[in-house]
Amino acid sequence: MNKKERFLAALRGAPVDRAPVVAWCNLATDAVDGGENARRQLAWHRAGDWDICKAMNDYRLAPPAGLETIEGPADMLRFARRALEEPPFARQLACLRAMRAEIGPEVPLVETLLEPFFSILFAVGFSRAALIRAHPREAEAMLGALTDTLVDYVAQLRTVPVDGVFYATNGCILPPAARGIGEEDYRRFHRPYDLRLLDAMSGIARIVHAHGNPLEIGRVLDYPCEAISWSDRLPGNPSIAELRRRTAKCLWGGVDETRLHERSLPELRAEVADALSQAGGHANFILSPGCNVNSGTSLRTLAALREAARQGGG
Repeated sequence: MNKKERFLAALRGAPVDRAPVVAWCNLATDAVDGGENARRQLAWHRAGDWDICKAMNDYRLAPPAGLETIEGPADMLRFARRALEEPPFARQLACLRAMRAEIGPEVPLVETLLEPFFSILFAVGFSRAALIRAHPREAEAMLGALTDTLVDYVAQLRTVPVDGVFYATNGCILPPAARGIGEEDYRRFHRPYDLRLLDAMSGIARIVHAHGNPLEIGRVLDYPCEAISWSDRLPGNPSIAELRRRTAKCLWGGVDETRLHERSLPELRAEVADALSQAGGHANFILSPGCNVNSGTSLRTLAALREAARQGGG
């Protein structure tokens, strides 16, 4: 099988020669343009010889001009639908088009997209979450405007074209974690926008990434998507075996991203073998760290991860 065939078969639960394997890392900042971003990400992809070219999206949304953060509800109403010519969107699209041209059609290209609430907090500061939720009318107008923008962005992703979108949401994190979200807030400020964007992605492989811990991952199990990704090794999160019992969707994970850069190679191989055992084998499973890995992770370790996956964890 080529890499794209393996990826699509894994998502469908069809027979595969082995589970696809991938890892990813934050490599770019606002200091680089789309071309340099693509060069860095392609170097990572080629060094790992990953089955999936998962593009990181490290460009961050900025608040409206003249606004540093959100001080009150009136500030939320200044957030309007954004033009895709603005740097965070235009640079990432340029990056993706350059990556697509280099890897060709037989390697799956997967974009990373952050949910609207998550994106806004990166722009104004995570300390503003409670203030935003205290003013639901204005918050919903702000989140709706950004969702409109991201729907426009998804339409452009089809022209690249990408094969999938790795959609990261904080909506499953439970209190009392610092970023924990109660059920009512999840249903008001996260779920409607998640569902609208996932609907806009229909026809593209949708990987829902339940970010963080501890998780109530049941919040996303009914989402329209082809795969569920999460940090299965973190405290308070369900294991692969548990989630395999709860959903027929493709599962994506298996490796502790917080420890990958410091593991011995035998420990890493044992973790890969355990992940494949919990998954019930190679079918309907994509092996990866639970989230982005430490930038200091050695190529030796990454190669060991890749080879352990290819050899079935042995």
